[in-house]
Amino acid sequence: MIQKSRKQIEMDFSRAISQAQELETLADNLSRMANSGVESALLVLKNSWRGDAGESMELAGKKTTADIYRTADDLMMVAGSIRKTADLVYNAEKAAISLCF
Repeated sequence: MIQKSRKQIEMDFSRAISQAQELETLADNLSRMANSGVESALLVLKNSWRGDAGESMELAGKKTTADIYRTADDLMMVAGSIRKTADLVYNAEKAAISLCF
């Protein structure tokens, strides 16, 4: 049976929350990039290509932008799951320690 100290429980919880924050930051950065960087690149492509090629590039760019937003949403969901799981484990481990001592 593995026994954790209060300090180890706090450190594990802190590490999980830090990982969730990193994912949230990454998701925010991806959303910002999709909102500004990709949109301006699409505008340049659209103005540079005429006809079917331009439309094809624009559609591909919109799909890529949607994929980036979807990935950012997925990262936020994972971060939320990490936070929720960390809270559950933290509370359970703290309760277990209080029962033992």
